[in-house]
Amino acid sequence: MDADKVMEIEPISMAEVKEVLKTKRAEKELNYEQEVTMKYVEKFAKLTQKQTDDLIKSLDEISFLKENKELKYQIVTALPTHMEQARLFLPKDVEATDDELKKIVELTKKFGDKI
Repeated sequence: MDADKVMEIEPISMAEVKEVLKTKRAEKELNYEQEVTMKYVEKFAKLTQKQTDDLIKSLDEISFLKENKELKYQIVTALPTHMEQARLFLPKDVEATDDELKKIVELTKKFGDKI
């Protein structure tokens, strides 16, 4: 029963989910939830794992994102293309300047163009 306990919660990208499920699929048949998740990430995962890692590193240069891993992964998943979209991801207690939001949009467009 101890194996069912959650020890740590860590955000991961859709590209990572896709790779984990591919590995599991190679070992054995996926259960229903895993199969649905696999179909979802195959359809909506926009970036490769390398692109995701590179974008995360680039987002680390933005001061308010350095310590907010979950927010970085939300941005990587959605790839906002306008400042207003980027602003929607910010929790109420997080302040970002227009320059920081512009930088986020520039980075996501740059990586989004590689799709």
